[in-house]
Amino acid sequence: MATNHNFPGSPLTEVNTNDTGVDIQHQILGESLSFLYRAMPSVALGHVVAGSFIVVALHDVVPRLNLYVWLGVLTCASIVRLGATMLAARRLMDAPVKKIQNWASMLTVCNFVQSSIWGASVFLIWPGDIGHRAVLVATLAGIIAAGGIMLALHRRSFVIYCLPITIPAVIQLALSGTRLEIILAVLLISYSGLLLISVNRLTNVFLDGLRIRFLMQAESRTDALTALANRRGFDESLRSIWQQSIRTQQPMGLLIIDVDLFKAYNDYYGHPQGDIALKKVGELLLKVASRSTDMCARIGGEEFAVIMSATELEGSRQVAEDFQEALTNARIPHRNCDRGFLSVSIGLNVMTPEKSSSADLFMRETDQALYEAKESGRNKICVARSNTSVE
Repeated sequence: MATNHNFPGSPLTEVNTNDTGVDIQHQILGESLSFLYRAMPSVALGHVVAGSFIVVALHDVVPRLNLYVWLGVLTCASIVRLGATMLAARRLMDAPVKKIQNWASMLTVCNFVQSSIWGASVFLIWPGDIGHRAVLVATLAGIIAAGGIMLALHRRSFVIYCLPITIPAVIQLALSGTRLEIILAVLLISYSGLLLISVNRLTNVFLDGLRIRFLMQAESRTDALTALANRRGFDESLRSIWQQSIRTQQPMGLLIIDVDLFKAYNDYYGHPQGDIALKKVGELLLKVASRSTDMCARIGGEEFAVIMSATELEGSRQVAEDFQEALTNARIPHRNCDRGFLSVSIGLNVMTPEKSSSADLFMRETDQALYEAKESGRNKICVARSNTSVE
């Protein structure tokens, strides 16, 4: 926090704002996984269909037990992969960063297992004649290509997906030693290399597009003065956290904060100094409501708000008190009021919403609590009447 060395009565001249930019990488990863998980049913079906084609094509030239065991393992892996990713897809929207990273790792592991089963086919069901071998190698090349299209959104997974198929196939072809099979091995290496280059370029284009999109969305939800969320960002977060609280049946807290007598502050110090004071208020608010699940916003001229998920009344009250204490310690001069320093009035509300509950009513109750705090002399915290009083 920047230290203010001004004497009482002089305007605030220095503010150190926090960087409140959206975690773009987190959003990009979540969006990529969401797309991949939604496509997983068709991917799983595609693996089973391709495996069945191989069984039919090699039915007369490879031991049937080997074929059926290999297809059974491939099918089981597809089902497990489908179940795991579909379960993750339903929870992806509200997942924290660590959870999304874990699910990305799970996707990588699933891809490695699936492609290893395909790679094992060149040892378990390798046909004796060159014609059937060419069929198997062509199918493996198709599996690699299909994976390249899907996993271009997740570059690391594609590399891990591609190599367990390419390496065993090339080794087996090279060991066979015939001229035609060595040519197939060279072609497979070249094909995989070109695909890796193409996927890398496609990934860059896709990620750049997502990055621009999320940056534009972040700017449209950010208050230019304080770098907090603006009213649009606040409304969207309120709806999102409200729905999350309904699903988890955990309480959520809301603070609506109004800077006391701010018009008088602007009249005395001027609007440029008023802007500096608002930036300082926003900075202090971010330092107090610092959990990753807390959402701070500037929702009006001198009005701020904090949404706190999974927070009881006591915890919400503590945040409100800590913010008032931080603002008092900052001693931002306000000579055009009796107190002599900038202060805030706070309306507080906590609720565990049900499906039948109204977020609009929750907001109105908090606004009413703020009104009562201002009417009772300002620099106060008032709890909404729907809550147990903590005065």
